[in-house]
Amino acid sequence: MRDENALYWVWLAEKFGVASKCFPSFVEKYPDPYDVYRLTEEELEYTDGMTDALKARFADKSLDGAYSILKYCREHKVGIIGYGSAQYPQRLRTIENPPVVLYCLGKLPNMNDGLCLGIVGTRKMSEYGKQTAYKISYELAAANAVIVSGMALGIDGVSACGAISAGGKTVAVLGSGIAKVYPRQHEKLMKIIAQHGAVITEYPPFEAPNGRNFPVRNRIISGLCQGVIVIEGARGSGSLITASKALSQGRELFALPGKVNESNSDGPNELIRNGANVVLSAEDIIGHYDFLYHDVINYGKFYKAKRKSDIDELALEKMGVCSSCYRKQIAIVADEGGNTQAPSTPSVEQTVTAEPEKTAELDSGVYESLDKLSKQIFDSLPKDKSFTPDEVSTASGIAISEVITSLTMLEISGLVTSVPGGMFKRA
Repeated sequence: MRDENALYWVWLAEKFGVASKCFPSFVEKYPDPYDVYRLTEEELEYTDGMTDALKARFADKSLDGAYSILKYCREHKVGIIGYGSAQYPQRLRTIENPPVVLYCLGKLPNMNDGLCLGIVGTRKMSEYGKQTAYKISYELAAANAVIVSGMALGIDGVSACGAISAGGKTVAVLGSGIAKVYPRQHEKLMKIIAQHGAVITEYPPFEAPNGRNFPVRNRIISGLCQGVIVIEGARGSGSLITASKALSQGRELFALPGKVNESNSDGPNELIRNGANVVLSAEDIIGHYDFLYHDVINYGKFYKAKRKSDIDELALEKMGVCSSCYRKQIAIVADEGGNTQAPSTPSVEQTVTAEPEKTAELDSGVYESLDKLSKQIFDSLPKDKSFTPDEVSTASGIAISEVITSLTMLEISGLVTSVPGGMFKRA
């Protein structure tokens, strides 16, 4: 994308923020971001669909922040893919709140014509989950599918490694800026993914990995794909959030069954009970999409991969994804004298997943962008305890289906967050 055009897409992204419900209708009227930049205060006043908060943001014409981001991206070879770019994935345009811009390290594969599948799961994977995630991603990538994940510890990282080991393409979607590698243990993996696909994010380069970013990020993982495969995850885990986004976006949902009463299996087993497709091998996925993508799937490489897709522990170690690599990087730091000691300050991972000490201050701009029903539900939520959708429905008198839909949108907006046990709380 030309620097001049990229500049105004970045400026526009700063104004709308992430997951804006106002952006899709707005970009239909103003497909060129420079036209938006040129709007006068009077024109903004009479522009439909704009909140007072947005009007105030658009009145600020300073390009300093956008220039700073553009400079960083140019110096570090980070691509800027605006919504109007030909490189912008078509499937992502169809979701309710598409990113205004994508920052891209590497080369984004063709996401429009081929088969793209998300693979997500728990950070605390079992050996069963690890082996299965690697094998499925290896075989699917060999068959010419693009594997999409969040580059998290555990299942996400192993899936990316499987795709890379097969010589396939993979895309990682971050919940932070490109300059803020998260998790830190996957710094090496991030560089390797960029060589075999792309690392993308809607967050500006120096955005920290705040906990509320990840549920918002998950809509992009599912939005890029025709289907999402869930391999291990407790109820209320991040992988289940991705699954709910997939369903709301009309994507196919697949789940790996597991042992009853094991927490890692609770999420996938519940998804299967509620209608998700059972997946026991990559062949189940290939068979499901054969009708639509028969000419795209490379069956020769797929069947060859099936004969040699056992997990390559050495490959995982080289990419920094083996269990011992995690332990080395999480538990030990070196002091200036060369000795080793336990970290004296919390890691980024601990900070992100820690329980907040108090409810975050309400973002009035985000709140004002909500529809009437979501505002009504948000206003009725308890401020000092977790709650289930059923409790909200009973207290408000609103149908459970509408409550679940609104809670999903509130979660995307960062106003509520999911917690274990299928519950929610104010962010």
